[in-house]
Amino acid sequence: MKTNFSLLSIHKRLMTALVVIAFIFLALFCRLFFVQVINGQKYSVRAVDQWTRDLPLEAERGTIYDKNGTPLAVCQTTYNVYVRPNAVTDASYVAKVLSNVLGISFEKAYTLSSTKGVSEALVMMQASEEQMQAIVDANASGVYFSQNIERYYPYGDLLTQVLGYLSIDNQGQAGLEAYYNNYLKGINGKALTEGDLIGRELDDNIVQYLPSIAGNSLYTTIDLNLQVALENVLEVIMEEQKAKGATGILMNPNTGEILAMSNKPSFDLNNVPRDDLATMLEQSKNKSITDVYEPGSTFKILTIAAALEENLTSVNETFYDPGYRIVDGDKIKCWRTIGHGNQTLVEGFCNSCNSVFMDLALRMGTDTFYKYLEKFGINSTTNIDFQGESSGILMPKSQVKNVDLARIGFGHAVAVTMVGLLTAISSVINGGTTITPNFVNSIVSSNGQTLMLKNNAGERVISESTSKIVRDMMSQAVNKQEIRSFVPGYDIGGKTGTAQKYENGVIASGKYVSSFVGIYPAEKPEYILLIAVDEPSAGAYYGSLVAAPYGKMFFEKMFEILNIQPQNLQEDLAKLEKNITVPNLVGLGLVTAITELIECGLQYEIQGEGETVKNQLLPAGSLTYKDDIVLLIT
Repeated sequence: MKTNFSLLSIHKRLMTALVVIAFIFLALFCRLFFVQVINGQKYSVRAVDQWTRDLPLEAERGTIYDKNGTPLAVCQTTYNVYVRPNAVTDASYVAKVLSNVLGISFEKAYTLSSTKGVSEALVMMQASEEQMQAIVDANASGVYFSQNIERYYPYGDLLTQVLGYLSIDNQGQAGLEAYYNNYLKGINGKALTEGDLIGRELDDNIVQYLPSIAGNSLYTTIDLNLQVALENVLEVIMEEQKAKGATGILMNPNTGEILAMSNKPSFDLNNVPRDDLATMLEQSKNKSITDVYEPGSTFKILTIAAALEENLTSVNETFYDPGYRIVDGDKIKCWRTIGHGNQTLVEGFCNSCNSVFMDLALRMGTDTFYKYLEKFGINSTTNIDFQGESSGILMPKSQVKNVDLARIGFGHAVAVTMVGLLTAISSVINGGTTITPNFVNSIVSSNGQTLMLKNNAGERVISESTSKIVRDMMSQAVNKQEIRSFVPGYDIGGKTGTAQKYENGVIASGKYVSSFVGIYPAEKPEYILLIAVDEPSAGAYYGSLVAAPYGKMFFEKMFEILNIQPQNLQEDLAKLEKNITVPNLVGLGLVTAITELIECGLQYEIQGEGETVKNQLLPAGSLTYKDDIVLLIT
């Protein structure tokens, strides 16, 4: 008998079921192949991430050293404290331990320890090793630690603006810490622990470590002993001159190495005033690099170098100064309003006569003078290895009138940073080549590999012969009686400056920056020093009286630190015997007072526009030596 099959027959049902089952298995196989083979690595990583908890192992930040290997910024270990509520067996006990040891409120500690659904909570950052050990000894369940690296500055407020400081997560925020952050910070590691679905640590947990890599260390150009001496001198300035601020820079004029640099006031780097943002920002600013100012008479070093190089003057040329020059109808006064009379170029430099430098600037003309100022880098940055450097400011050449050019000649109508001015002067006195100032000599990795940092090759801007003439003039400007009198027994050269300050685009009445630039030895300089006093208010403001004495103070300390012995000391001291008594000049007419000083063998400077002496520095009756300066306040 013939059998008929229908769609509902058992045979067809079985065949249909087999096809469906085969299709399902094929789909499952394809899915498994896709998951395990195609995306196996990706899902493995995600799985490990789900069943493990990781705590960061912060990399140790590289050490910052001075040039002799003394640590200036180091690291010390602290600990971040975490709590995992799912691993806490007694939230009240854990909260009590955390509150007592870390000094946080019990309520906060209890909330962090008992809140379910939270995998992990940060309790405190930068806990000490003693605090960490106390928590461990108390057997507080569910509490974990990660190692944290905290920055420590062994010398507190030394080098505040140079070294800078870090953010709470150890990233450089200012100074060298910020500029070299990528070299110093290192690479963080991790500690991995296994946990169950709700975050509880497994009994057979195996802790795995991905070690951190320490950052590179910096070997700076700073000499710690000279830095301490400079900062001590600036502190004396702040106290004695009642100044708003004081700045000092010591540099090698041949290599650009910054041997010491400081700005006052400052703060302790281990106690950054983050709760007083205005103070923090103001006192952490390295003003010698970030701020420009009108340099005044120290700028005359550049003017005279350019004029000599162009053969537009000579050391024996004679100038006449009646106390002013009239340029484009404007009467521009010399600082000595009664004038210097007849004087040679060298005497004009030593007298800091504005009229001489107006003449030199006008002789050169805008194109020639600007050519040298641009070579000296006055309108650009120095490329120092530091953030936030400002470029100098020169008027656009097309807008310069003769009256502007005359003022630029004696350091007005131009602005420059202090490090920019010192760099420009270095290129004059080092034999005539440009330099690039720098803070770091080398970078050393944690495995001892050294990366040396090279300075840019210098370009010649003036001749060696011009450089020597300027150095000789600087020596004569600070030394009296044809002997080494600035610091007896030592060959020092220098130049003082007094500059007015501007506020809101106009001259601020009674506010000055007094400065001194010194070089040693003047014959072939190895050191160049800048001392600047911002708004002195103790009675005088001329650089010769306010800044130069502290330049002398620093040089004396430097010679002692470096064990540099004097030459012909007894001969110099014999000629510097204090055998002149300063006369009482208060109440006298200005001309009469000047005549008395000249007859005594003393020099003078005048403060004020009056005709009668109201006060004097040095005081009447004090003993001094020939050619010392007395300030007449009218």
